[in-house]
Amino acid sequence: MRNHFTKDFLEISVERKAEDNKLVLHLTSETGMCHKSQLYVNEKRLAEDLERFWKSIKTKKLLRLSTYFGEVDWYDDEVDVYETPHVAIQRGLKRAKIGYGTHGSIPKDWTFTMTSVFADTTANTPIMEVIKSALGSYFTPQIEKEFVKKLRPVLQKKVKYANYQGGSDGDDY
Repeated sequence: MRNHFTKDFLEISVERKAEDNKLVLHLTSETGMCHKSQLYVNEKRLAEDLERFWKSIKTKKLLRLSTYFGEVDWYDDEVDVYETPHVAIQRGLKRAKIGYGTHGSIPKDWTFTMTSVFADTTANTPIMEVIKSALGSYFTPQIEKEFVKKLRPVLQKKVKYANYQGGSDGDDY
């Protein structure tokens, strides 16, 4: 999944769902491709990438993984409607399922988001494994230190949400 992320406007967030106490991790960055143009994605290759990533994660706390593309600075005119794939896999499935999201505009840029759902845990190890595997070298020791500091209260059930945002130079903004 590393090749889908860039360090541009990297956002890492974790939230605790009140209804079932599951933890949801969102990793988002700009794609760095298709500036002011329609996005064309090979959905089979994206599904294969997600399946490979799913198999590489060792933790049993990971329940579900999904990916999708979002728009940055757009307006909906619904003139030229087209689709981009979103792919998901969960416990019990051997193959990722491919769905589609519709877009009715050409945005200035595109984002790529990977969402992971974890069973209730107080350890940061499962979450950090997914982040490190997905982001690779973009997840520097400095970012890790800052994010773990924000993540601890979520794991201790003191707060519901933790977030890290980095700019195009990798610094917090």
